[in-house]
Amino acid sequence: MDETKRNAPTSLVEQYRQQLLDMYRQQAPTPTPPADANWLDEQYPLPDIDRDMATEKPSPSETALPPMPPPAADRPELPLPAPQTPSSPPPIAESPFVGYLRVFVFTGGGAEPLSGARVTVSREEDGNEVLYANAVTDIDGFTPVIPLPSVDPELSMRPDQAQPFVPYDIGVSAAGFRSVRHENVPIYGNNYVTQPITMTPLLPGVPDDNTQFFQSGGPADL
Repeated sequence: MDETKRNAPTSLVEQYRQQLLDMYRQQAPTPTPPADANWLDEQYPLPDIDRDMATEKPSPSETALPPMPPPAADRPELPLPAPQTPSSPPPIAESPFVGYLRVFVFTGGGAEPLSGARVTVSREEDGNEVLYANAVTDIDGFTPVIPLPSVDPELSMRPDQAQPFVPYDIGVSAAGFRSVRHENVPIYGNNYVTQPITMTPLLPGVPDDNTQFFQSGGPADL
C-alpha cells in the first residue's frame, strides 16, 4: 500500500485540530492588566486597627460584670458571731450530790451479754414511785451511765449514819426472758458503780407474768 494513503487519516485529524485551535484563539479575549498597579489595594484595603478599636462597643458580657469590691483596707469589717455557750445539763432534783449508776445485763451465768433489754430506775417518794431513768442496754449489755441524786459522800465516814446513801429500784425486762427487779440498790454520792443483773430465759410458750424480785446488797464495782 502507498505510504501516503496510509498516513492520510492522521493528517486530516491534525489539520482539523489545528483549525479548532486557531478559531479558539481568535474568539478568546486577551486579558489586559489594569493601568494602575495598586488596583488590589483599592479593591481590598488593609484594616485600620486604630479606627476599629476607637469605635468598638463593649460586649454584653463585659457590661454585665459587677463592680470590683473596694480594697481590704476600705471594706467594713463584718462583726464576728457571738460565741455560743453550751447548754448545761438539767439540774438533778433537790440534791447537790450525785452518784453514777450503770447496769450490766447478761444471761447464761454471765457468759453472754444481753442487748436490747429495757432498764428502769425508780425510787419511792411519799408513797409514790418516781421514775428517774429509762434506758436500753447496748450490744455489750451495758446501759449508759445514769446520774442519780444522792447524799454527801462524807456521811459514809460517820458511824452514826445508818443510811449514807439513797436506795433505788432497778427493773429489767427483755423479750424471751423473765423480768427482774432489784430493790434498794444503794447509790452513794460522788461514786460510780455498776449493778450486774442476770436474766433467765423463758420456756417456749410460757408468758412473762411473774417478775423475779431481789433485795440488793449494794452495787458491785466491775
